[in-house]
This record gives sequence, C-alpha cells and structure tokens, in this order.
Amino acid sequence: MIDTVILAGKPPGAQRDPLLEYASVRGAGEVRNKALIRVAGREMIRYVVEAIAGSSRVGRMAIVGLSPEERLDFSRPAEYVPARGAMFDNILAGVDHLLGSTEALAYLHNAAAAPILVASADIPLLTTEVVDCFIEACLAVEADLYYSVVERSVMEGRFPGAGRTFVHLRDGSFAGGDMFMIRPFVVKANGQLFRELSASRKSAWQMARLLGLGMLVRFLTRSLTVAQAERQASQILGCRGKAIISPYAELGMDVDKPHQLELVCRILEGGDQ
Repeated sequence: MIDTVILAGKPPGAQRDPLLEYASVRGAGEVRNKALIRVAGREMIRYVVEAIAGSSRVGRMAIVGLSPEERLDFSRPAEYVPARGAMFDNILAGVDHLLGSTEALAYLHNAAAAPILVASADIPLLTTEVVDCFIEACLAVEADLYYSVVERSVMEGRFPGAGRTFVHLRDGSFAGGDMFMIRPFVVKANGQLFRELSASRKSAWQMARLLGLGMLVRFLTRSLTVAQAERQASQILGCRGKAIISPYAELGMDVDKPHQLELVCRILEGGDQ
C-alpha cells in the first residue's frame, strides 16, 4: 500500500495567492485557501482526494495545510497535518506524520522503505484511473524518485489554451506533472537541494542550473535528453531518479491562473470535454 501526502495550503501569514482574489469575487464569498476554491459546486481538493482514495493501491492519506475544522468529509478517512512553510517543508511535514517519530529516526538509512505518493490539491481533473496508471508505472521501474511529465502534444491536445509551461528537450517538450513518488530517505538526505529545486520548480532554467553546469549547457542548447536529465539528477541527489511520461494530461492541468480555473470549471460542469 502506498501512503499519500496531499499538499493543500500555506501556513498563516503566507503571501496571498492572486487566484484567491479572483475566486472570491467569482464565488461571491471569501476563499481562504486555494484547495477550497469551489469547482462545479465542490471544493477543488475534494476531487483530488476522492480520486486518490478510489485507488486500491493507496493506504493512508495525509493532507498538509488544512485542518479538521474545515469539515470536509471524504469517502475514506484523511489525516490533517499543519503546514510548515514552503513546498518542501510541507512535504517533509506529511512524510514525518505518516512515518511517526520512531520510524522517522530510522528511515534516513532505509533505502528499501516504500515510496510515498505526493500530489498537489489543485489538479481537480484527476481521476482514480490516472492515479492507478501513475502508481503502476512507477512500481514497474526500480527507482527512488519518480516524477510525472506530460508531452506537449498530449497536454495541448487535451487542454488547448491551458497555458502550461514546457521544458524543451531533444526528445520533445514536456510539462511537469503535479504528482510524484519518492522514497523517504531521499527527502531526508537532500533537504537543502530539494528546497532550492522546489522553490525553482516554475523555472526550468533555474532547476538546470542547480543540477550542474553540464545540465545547464545541454538545456540551453536544447541537446539535453530525458535519459541524460535522469542520470544527472540521480548522480547529484544520490538516488535513482526516473521521469514517468504520462499519457494523461490531467496530471499537468493544475489551476494557477483565472483562465485555468474557468477551463476546469467548464469541463467539470459538463460544458466542455
């Protein structure tokens, strides 16, 4: 069974997301958390949790950034974990919660520990089929870090005008997905680098720079391949990294901007497929 961390918010005092202002006006009421933006009558996070909960592969679910006071009832129990700060710190909060204090001391050196699934709460088009497909693709390969990507023709064919950002490699152009799997020891062993990578996740150039001069040069000249990126990342992180190229554009259809919110609303309300 694969335990799951769902990233659902920032701590009090964090900079307010402009999307919340738009969603508050759109819904005629204040929205305090991006995960609680209503899409077709339901909170955005509900679609994500129910898609994950429907998988027979999934065990416990830890939601980081919401509290039980939000009174969201799901089809399966979810555990609530306070947000710690930036994205990586919230991932770490969820991992620590799932493993518990005793295991947390031991997992740093346990390379055989089961991987943990991590997903953001802003991909409301996620389905259980997509979750199962991603988990099965990961478990079919021996690795420690699995990162979902979607090829440009798949992304734009399914969601034209979505405005995704693509990384241009020799093999093609890819958008990063909002779901990955990682073994706990990788999180603990590479804390500072992961903080920097997660902070730079919207900039492929910055991520390539962090992973070394060779990666940066090949990236800038568009000569970098997926396999080369995997090898370089694996070497720097001290683990086995694998890009999972998904046939499902839903993994990359996160809601960051007003037009993306309108797009998913149209789909889920049945006005667009």
